[in-house]
Amino acid sequence: MENQNPLPPVARDAAGNKIEMRPYYGAKDLNYVHYLVYSTDFDLVPRGVRRLLQSPLVMSVWLAIFASVYTWLPPYIVSITGANKLLLYIRIAVVIASVGGGLLSLFWWVDKQAHARIQEALLHDLKDPGEYYRKDNGNFWLLTVQDQPVACIGIDHHQEDVYSATNVPRENLAESEAIRQAKWPRVAYVLARIDDTIRGLFAKQHQDDTKKVVFKAHKPNEATLRRLAVKTNLQGKGLSTPLLKRVAFWAHAQQIEYLYAETNEHQTTMADILSKRHGYDLVSTTRVGLTGEKRLWRLDVKLWMSKELEARDQRKLEKEMEEEKEELKGYNY
Repeated sequence: MENQNPLPPVARDAAGNKIEMRPYYGAKDLNYVHYLVYSTDFDLVPRGVRRLLQSPLVMSVWLAIFASVYTWLPPYIVSITGANKLLLYIRIAVVIASVGGGLLSLFWWVDKQAHARIQEALLHDLKDPGEYYRKDNGNFWLLTVQDQPVACIGIDHHQEDVYSATNVPRENLAESEAIRQAKWPRVAYVLARIDDTIRGLFAKQHQDDTKKVVFKAHKPNEATLRRLAVKTNLQGKGLSTPLLKRVAFWAHAQQIEYLYAETNEHQTTMADILSKRHGYDLVSTTRVGLTGEKRLWRLDVKLWMSKELEARDQRKLEKEMEEEKEELKGYNY
């Protein structure tokens, strides 16, 4: 099947660095894939906090708590200590504590959600990407620069439901490579340590989770792209384009008619890339909790392929016309 749709040739950027796309090789690539996926997710935490700060519900709750504490606590402290002169300083301390504590709480909450997504990935499809994605004509690829993986993507074509894995100890994420490489490593470490501690004290594994469906089965003519991740310092340079095209070409070769993708409330850049650059249409938006959302996107593979071939023919025609124009310049009239 690979011979029907060969991998693109090795390319080089302006600096001469070798850029290559290749399949997932196995254990030697596993740590790279894990790092790409969870470092990308962790770096969305500040964006998630900003989004919560723009939420009327979150701000209303925050201001209500602040107002009640500001109104009640300083007079109470003064009444039991008799230090009337300290009332102003106590109120200033309450304001500072409310702002700092509120921001820390929001960071912890968004970081906790990122941990949950990462743990789900590590327990399921990213436990062994090769074994998982190559079942039922799926696949998993890495984009490398100078033989170092910098981006990845997978196409999931499972024909049966994938159920939740349970009774597996959670990873200590505070000591993970993703935390050390985060944009704000100290803040990320503190939040990860708090989350690890809370999960260690209170989290319990439930046997009934074994029947929870993590990924639903696909129809024979449908598949889902997953784990699109680009190294954070290389984002915004167009590296997602060859990955998304690779998946679309593979889907067409496997006679898959529709490709699906999911984005959450933090993945606005990915949503724009899917819809504005690659022709994915929004199918549905589902609310998750009080502030979250999940968007489902769909690509008509046949339509995409016809447009891609038309664009290639147009580029070929323009190139031929340019060559002919240059050739005519050599003639004297």
